[in-house]
Amino acid sequence: MTHGTRVVMPAPYTITIETYDVPAPAHGQVLVECEASAISAGTELAVYTGVHQWLNDPTRAWPKWPFTPGYSGVGRIIAVGDGVTRFNIGDRVVWPSRHETHAIVDVEQPHALVFPIAEHVPAQVAAFAVLARFPLSALVQSDQIIGRCVAVMGLGTIGQIALRLYAAAGAYPLIGIDGVGSRRALAEKVHGVVTFAPEDPQLKDRLRASNFGQLPDIVVDATGFPNAVKTAMNIVTDGGRVVMVGSPRGIAGDVDFYWDLHGRSITLIGAHGSAIGWEPREKFPYTVPRAMRLLIALLESGRLRLEEIVSHFAHAHEAKAMYDGLLNDKEQYHAVALRWQTQ
Repeated sequence: MTHGTRVVMPAPYTITIETYDVPAPAHGQVLVECEASAISAGTELAVYTGVHQWLNDPTRAWPKWPFTPGYSGVGRIIAVGDGVTRFNIGDRVVWPSRHETHAIVDVEQPHALVFPIAEHVPAQVAAFAVLARFPLSALVQSDQIIGRCVAVMGLGTIGQIALRLYAAAGAYPLIGIDGVGSRRALAEKVHGVVTFAPEDPQLKDRLRASNFGQLPDIVVDATGFPNAVKTAMNIVTDGGRVVMVGSPRGIAGDVDFYWDLHGRSITLIGAHGSAIGWEPREKFPYTVPRAMRLLIALLESGRLRLEEIVSHFAHAHEAKAMYDGLLNDKEQYHAVALRWQTQ
């Protein structure tokens, strides 16, 4: 039997590396050896710090302590079970990998979220393919994009990926808003992007100057802070759209819905992962397979470039330092991936 190692959070602000037994794949399953897994700074830090709203919800089975984090990775199939027709030993794939060396994955079930990815995509980039579904949901919820001005508030991992997806989709002009200077510098690596600090007293004037006299058509809130919605509604054009993609946790207590929303006919819309389902629905026609095929094509073609936002590609044994860095040093820690090979 193969033995693997994984990252475990047994309690808030605590990380351990544990070993576990990895069985042989059964019928319809494959065994994947992980190359790299991406840290979801929003969800995983919410669990790491103990503030995730579902930790103490008895109606939810996930997340609970001890918790094995992670849901996006890249690896190689090293064994296949009977009845597997879609994949072969040696195939490189992306899947919802936890932070662990090996995983048994059901690949023949109808909703198997496992997709091949080309060898030339760097592991620290391919690791973000599954995670990128979530910023993609902002585009799915944005209606018209081509030629429309988009401002992204919050330039962490989700905001940086969202900004690059809007660029690939033809949004123009593009604006990034964040209080951390190094994050603004990363956003400006995208051609044509201008950035501002949210506390700039002339922010609205600068936004208009960047968009030919008008406020942005779409403002994407990727901050994760509930009260940021007030700023987002304040800086979008009359009749514009505010898209909430940053999983805000908590109550927005400083919003006047008459003046901030209703009086200006703004559309305020959520962009949760539920916006991209497995089957087409009337309100959500976009599907997971379509999303993943698109994201992988963008990564393979280079139209979605994520190498520049990955500030740390560290061995998994450094996981605690990576979480603490993402939490406490936003100038230096941006997108972070864990590697599982020794070389």
